[in-house]
Amino acid sequence: MHYALDFILGPQGRYPTSPISIPEALLAMTHGQAMSFDLESCEHSSSSCSIDDKLPSTNNLIRGKEGQYAVGRKLAQGRYGAVYEVLRKSDGKPFACKLEICGANSHGLDMDYVVMSQAAKRGCSHLVKSIDRGKIEDHFKFLIMPLLGSNLNKIRHQFVDGRLSLSTGLRLAFLALSPIQELHTIGFVHRDIKCSNFCLVPNTSRGDTQLVLIDYGVCRAYKDKSGNFKAPRDQVRFRGTSRYASINALNGEEQSPRDDLASWFYMMVELISGYLPWTDFHRDSINEVRAMKEHMQTSEGANMLFQFCPKVEFRRLQKYIDGLKFYSQPDYTFIAEMVQLAMKNNSIKMDDPYDWEE
Repeated sequence: MHYALDFILGPQGRYPTSPISIPEALLAMTHGQAMSFDLESCEHSSSSCSIDDKLPSTNNLIRGKEGQYAVGRKLAQGRYGAVYEVLRKSDGKPFACKLEICGANSHGLDMDYVVMSQAAKRGCSHLVKSIDRGKIEDHFKFLIMPLLGSNLNKIRHQFVDGRLSLSTGLRLAFLALSPIQELHTIGFVHRDIKCSNFCLVPNTSRGDTQLVLIDYGVCRAYKDKSGNFKAPRDQVRFRGTSRYASINALNGEEQSPRDDLASWFYMMVELISGYLPWTDFHRDSINEVRAMKEHMQTSEGANMLFQFCPKVEFRRLQKYIDGLKFYSQPDYTFIAEMVQLAMKNNSIKMDDPYDWEE
């Protein structure tokens, strides 16, 4: 379905009768106030169109189903699209606009909208809400979403060696479980769980820090309409990021909730340690990454992996997640309790200051 849309194309198009200026405060938003996206596709392919030729410019006006938006500065650009700051014309409120170029070999934005729609119907509070959407013929389709805080990857790189304190790392990992569980509850697996896909909710008070899971472009529905698991496909193209992907995913197997949790586990180790043993491997070195991850399942490998982590609790979590089968319904309560046990054994409280608050 196409909406009634206007797109002001600049010198070669039509200008609004009352040009909208983007306030300097919005154009110069400080680092961490805008929604963060990882736009690089997991599967790269060349596009026949020039991305830059189809992207909007500052002060262009785009119209969606619910309203009009003035385009601000570009936040990020990937192979198939970009993310911009925009202002809603009716009230000047800032939002994020994620767009995908027409004709590009990607349908990630469609899946974004499918997941957001289901999340809204189910009242999910840890998944992104869609504010508006639209399509500019022959240029791009777009989604309007709330602005969020910095993603966890950007946050950790603000500290020495990319490491967070054990206190902050454990609590962020604990908070990341709720969005993952919500996504699984509405019948989707993310297939690209990683630090850069979790953002802080801005303007929360101390002790009320929250995380939102973003970027649903490679999500897949793992349940049918009756709520039962879909049978795994025999041949599956890899989706995700090899650094965080489960061994099953690297083996070309269908992904299910167990695989998102394996990625969450690697992410938790990275937040606390600042690295993963295979971090420096090229993203296409799947065989080498898989072999190293398999070694980490041994006692020797686990000792190396958990150098900066609570070894007892992390080893129990590792064995539990590794033992999950494709059709397993994960025990999120057990996983959360193990993280809480690690916190308790290290005298960590949820309302302690986070690293960026000290």
